[in-house]
Amino acid sequence: MQSESHSTIHVCQAYTCQSKGSEAVLVEIEELANLMDKNSPHTCTVKEAGCMGYCRRGPAVHVATSKVLEDGRVKRNKGKVHVKINTLEKSGEIIKHATGQTVDLKLIPAETQHRFLKLKKRRAREHAISTYQWNKALNGLKEEYKQDYSLREEFYSILDKAGYSAYVEENDEWMFRNSMPNTIEGYVPWSLQSVKIVSSHSVIFKLATKNPARSTPHPRGRGKLASPVTWHTTMLGEVGKNEEGPLPWIERDYTPISSALEWERGRVEILIKVYNMGQLTSWLHKHRMIEEASSEDNICIWLSKPLKTLSVPNLVATDDSGFNPKSILLILAGTGVVALPQILAHRDPSKLLGVPTPKRKQLQCPIDLVLSCRKDDLLMLEEINNWCVDGKSDHASHRGLRNCTLLVTGKSSTGDIPFPDFQVEEHHELDKMKDNMDIRYQRLNKKMILGSLEKMIKPCRIVISGPDSFNQAASEYLEECGVTLSSHVTILSA
Repeated sequence: MQSESHSTIHVCQAYTCQSKGSEAVLVEIEELANLMDKNSPHTCTVKEAGCMGYCRRGPAVHVATSKVLEDGRVKRNKGKVHVKINTLEKSGEIIKHATGQTVDLKLIPAETQHRFLKLKKRRAREHAISTYQWNKALNGLKEEYKQDYSLREEFYSILDKAGYSAYVEENDEWMFRNSMPNTIEGYVPWSLQSVKIVSSHSVIFKLATKNPARSTPHPRGRGKLASPVTWHTTMLGEVGKNEEGPLPWIERDYTPISSALEWERGRVEILIKVYNMGQLTSWLHKHRMIEEASSEDNICIWLSKPLKTLSVPNLVATDDSGFNPKSILLILAGTGVVALPQILAHRDPSKLLGVPTPKRKQLQCPIDLVLSCRKDDLLMLEEINNWCVDGKSDHASHRGLRNCTLLVTGKSSTGDIPFPDFQVEEHHELDKMKDNMDIRYQRLNKKMILGSLEKMIKPCRIVISGPDSFNQAASEYLEECGVTLSSHVTILSA
């Protein structure tokens, strides 16, 4: 008797993977699965999934298999994550892993394969349009419409939204390569007020605008109440010719550390980690916006309207209200700390959001933090210390942080240090905070995760945000501790 097994294929539908066409990958894998032998003892189911922590290598797909043993018990394996699933051949490999059956791609008509490819490009383009990322939306579209003339109208429509309706098609070189348009749909130019270096690797940009088109993180009016969310904005880096699309800019998402109310007053603060090889931060260095910027320089930076990151109080990307956490565990690293002030703002919505929020949508539950920082990139420590003090005061169930574990790791060993002259009295600063937080000189590990989970009130929402490698490690530790990632964990790429 042949043993039976069943695999579940989870296709990531989080923000970054969607921008790479993961919705179409889901459809493609579903259709390939339907071609498999239904009488096989090895079957599979295809489902949507939240972020898996492989954002920069998306679209990501997780395959987990359960096997029925001879004694009737079911054995489940940990599963495997497949990354960069961007071709039909790679989708076929997913099916083979899940069912043991090889997909004969020669039997799939060329018309169907072409349809799959078009669908991936269209889904990625639709996502880019929905988030005002015009350069990514236009990437490759000119070449596509030369093969499919029905796309010509869409090409010019996006071009118009980007502010370049005067484009001359006959000219091989785009005439606007080194200039920015007067208007860009979804964007407003902000004036750079100041730049503060806060570590050997990071800076805080302070910007201001009076332009009402900047919109609001919490739309309301005409009988509509504001829906509480965490949010981000897209910054345009005017780098000129680039590989991300035909426009003279690149698009990067940032989560402000200032409040929604500050945005509505025309002010914003953005924490940026400076990468020597990063295109946007290289552009900032080139124009000396970091070292010498002041409010007198009249430097303009384009920021998009606020875009929703997570819904509150569930802290998930959708508006699903089926999960109401009794406690929240934040596992953050590096610039992933920017998620912290946005989440804590919902403890005091009238003051920090500027909108009335029903108590059921406020985060009036215990919030614990595990934060990992390199010793030369300690970020927002003073603010975190104050939140820890708030968490120990009266009415602490809906103020500040209940517990905080700060993990201090070694200095960065790769690349040059952007601000080598920055000095911080590390031990002096941390000594002042040791009464309010648990400070450890070590990396995140399973034992630490388990200890944090034991303190949480169930049901607990867990939010992970950091570099991909940190997100993956944290996810694996949680799985080993018995946490179901698909229903209890939200992962954000920092």
